[in-house]
Amino acid sequence: MDAAQAAVLGIVQGLTEFLPISSSGHLLLFPFFAGWKISGSQNIPFFVIVHIGTLVAVLTFFFNDIKLLFSSFIKSIIERRIGDDAYRRLAWFLIIGTIPAGIVFLFISKLLEDSLESPKMVGIFLLVTGVLLILSEKIGRMKTLAKDMRFFDVLFIGFAQGLAILPGISRSGSTIAAGLFRGLTREEAARFSFLLSIPAIIAGALEETITLIKGSTHNVDIAILTIGFITASISGYIAIKYFINYLKKHSLYIFALYCFALGSLTVLLTSLR
Repeated sequence: MDAAQAAVLGIVQGLTEFLPISSSGHLLLFPFFAGWKISGSQNIPFFVIVHIGTLVAVLTFFFNDIKLLFSSFIKSIIERRIGDDAYRRLAWFLIIGTIPAGIVFLFISKLLEDSLESPKMVGIFLLVTGVLLILSEKIGRMKTLAKDMRFFDVLFIGFAQGLAILPGISRSGSTIAAGLFRGLTREEAARFSFLLSIPAIIAGALEETITLIKGSTHNVDIAILTIGFITASISGYIAIKYFINYLKKHSLYIFALYCFALGSLTVLLTSLR
């Protein structure tokens, strides 16, 4: 991987981690369409660092919220009560919402890792993401705030996040769609989705790090890793900021159309080869 490829893939990771169009799918498809000979196993350090870059982006953007969530969580434990405090409820919701995704991952990851990481399967699951976004716009009531969610709403969103193990199923897309299905407004669904991404991104980076440690030693180019980290961090922050503002007045239809277009093109081209 050269510096230009690292910059492009860092930007792709940062944007698609938070836009509802699948980061895992794009990291597989972009080199495929560009004709880049990039081996996933040889570039695990790079994939780890760009995930950390997107983590830095979401932690930076929601820094004040995260401080309040952490302090509220600690107080809820010390006082043994949640009450009507919005941040205490949200902190516990994030913990509860993370558990279903972990369960889904543990049960199906080994079954899927070899059979589904192909461009054609990414294309198919991008089509599924498009359908989810369309249905959520059609069905969602879009009236509820995140602090007013109930236990089942959080579990539902958490299980939706677990679907993102499938390459082409967008993590942000599935969780935002699930939030809309449960009545959240677009902005609130996106905000909860991005906060819920923090433990998911940490878990993903840890898994890739463990894979790196267990595997053979790879040559690590610090310059390439630095480029990937910086571009992923900056593009991730920009994606969060402008996507949340976008959702205040606009629907998810444009992203559904993008998923349909890219998914259909991918399935067509891979079928002809």
